[in-house]
Amino acid sequence: MISGIPTQQLDISVAIPTYNGAQRLPCLLDRLRSQQHVDHITWEIIVCDNNSLDETAQVTQQYQRTWTGAAELQYCFVAEQGAAFARQRAVESARGKLIAFLDDDNLPEDDWVAKAWNFAQQHPEAGAFGSQIHGDFEQAPPEEFKHIACFLAIVERGPNPHRYDQHTKVLPPGAGLVVRRDAWLQSVPRRLFLNNKGKAAGLASEDLEAILYIRKAGWEVWYNPAMVVYHQIPKGRLQKEYLVTLIRCVGLSRFYIRILSTSAWKRPLLLPLYIVNDLRKLLLHIIREKREPYKNLLFACEREYLFSTLSSPIFIARKGLKDYGKTTLSGLSKDKCKTVIDQIESGFENNLFCLYQQPIFSTDNCLNDPLNYEVLVRLLSCTLNSDSPTTRLLLPKDFMPIAEYYELTKTIDRWVIRTLFNSIKRSSPQKNCQANYSINLSQASIRDQYFSVFLSDLLNRHQFPAENFWIEIPEHAAKTYPDAVARLTHEIEEIGCNIILDDFRDPGLLRQLPETSIYHFKLSFLSLELHMKSLVRLQEFRNIIEHANSSKITIIAKGIEKKLMLDVAKRLGIPYVQGYQLKKPLPLENLFWANCFRDVS
Repeated sequence: MISGIPTQQLDISVAIPTYNGAQRLPCLLDRLRSQQHVDHITWEIIVCDNNSLDETAQVTQQYQRTWTGAAELQYCFVAEQGAAFARQRAVESARGKLIAFLDDDNLPEDDWVAKAWNFAQQHPEAGAFGSQIHGDFEQAPPEEFKHIACFLAIVERGPNPHRYDQHTKVLPPGAGLVVRRDAWLQSVPRRLFLNNKGKAAGLASEDLEAILYIRKAGWEVWYNPAMVVYHQIPKGRLQKEYLVTLIRCVGLSRFYIRILSTSAWKRPLLLPLYIVNDLRKLLLHIIREKREPYKNLLFACEREYLFSTLSSPIFIARKGLKDYGKTTLSGLSKDKCKTVIDQIESGFENNLFCLYQQPIFSTDNCLNDPLNYEVLVRLLSCTLNSDSPTTRLLLPKDFMPIAEYYELTKTIDRWVIRTLFNSIKRSSPQKNCQANYSINLSQASIRDQYFSVFLSDLLNRHQFPAENFWIEIPEHAAKTYPDAVARLTHEIEEIGCNIILDDFRDPGLLRQLPETSIYHFKLSFLSLELHMKSLVRLQEFRNIIEHANSSKITIIAKGIEKKLMLDVAKRLGIPYVQGYQLKKPLPLENLFWANCFRDVS
């Protein structure tokens, strides 16, 4: 775990931006642990987890527990997805004078760190320098692949080091790149224009943007072939569809890279020249393609590159307008958003998320034999001041809206489920001594087509009975994403888990829902309380409950905050209740310590 403010300065920080890299990280960490000729170098390794959904954090923590390498192994969580965000966070958090970037599919030679340090001492004018990168292919690439190998960060530019000329169109990629921390902090904006969340955003080349800023500040950029890296390339990346998509992103980003390399006064003059020249190249390509009857991979990639380059000015202009009009979450300032994001990142880095539970009881047998325990997530916020640190517990309403805005809710959902199962496994080894547990699923997880696969794998791995796990789906999600809810309920039913429709308010939804496996509805008692003085509305709720009973749907009243609410729930014939009047949420560990497991065998 690391803090955001570097303390003792080191020589080198090796930063590994990674997204869902749990399977790839072990090979890279093993290579770095066995680096040679580093006795005279002080260095660290930072795994920059870019909001991964897999077990990247758990893999890193396992390595930290058994780490014996000369370098310190650190972990940081980066909330905003995109390589540019992960690199920026690495630079800000690093303690090294040099920042050496490796992707999670890069395997360096055993002297890579030493070669990087030596080159930096020999070339103090170099603000950035790249490695020699060879492709390590899962299957042999096609013959014409050598012409487009550079798009997969393969860099084989001779045996001698050389400086990249100011007018050259070639620069090193982010993989295997080493930069001086001061050069980056003084030259590169905190938010790059080409920041993106992968190829779905239609952009690439954010690494080139950062290097151009460093070069514009007066630093030199070099190629150092003594630093050798092997890029692991699975066969899927050699498929035509993947390569064409990748090259389209590079082409769409090209206009911004071009104008960044030129003086501001020249840009209006160069724009028409760029368009005319790009159009000429595209026409020549089309003529040449018609003359040759075959269409191979190279032709398809070249055509896509020329088309996307030609349309790049329009694409970049649209992105600029979109970024200009982009706002933060309604009602929150940028500073407030940043504060909450920092708290979420610290929560993942320092294990400050925690689980609470609140039981659901039968109205006939309150405080005994609960139907299940709803698992609730909380975030411990630590604030440093001049006197002493203070801590407070953040409720979901304090951080989940911002987490949803920054697409973090899927990650939080998966953390909750993993942590719940791990806690149960540690505290209850007996398989016949399990309680029922439910979690409230976010809209992002509901729409996630891989969630059911994740859940099924986790249930099997922990040998947890599926029927003891309940998924709560908010009513507004059922209305907004009916197809996704229908798909998910079908998949959850096949797994064997139970489903609850949470925050039920709309009586019409009973008629709108098709035949599903949702047999439990949570009625928002706060909504019911608002209409208790209206006999018409109260009768309408009675009708809902009668209809639910006839449809074999069990109603659960949540939000029972007063004894009067509990009495009304009983008079309405609601069989199950949940709320502060019965029991307030308590840490999940309290449940285990009290041995309050319910035998459902």
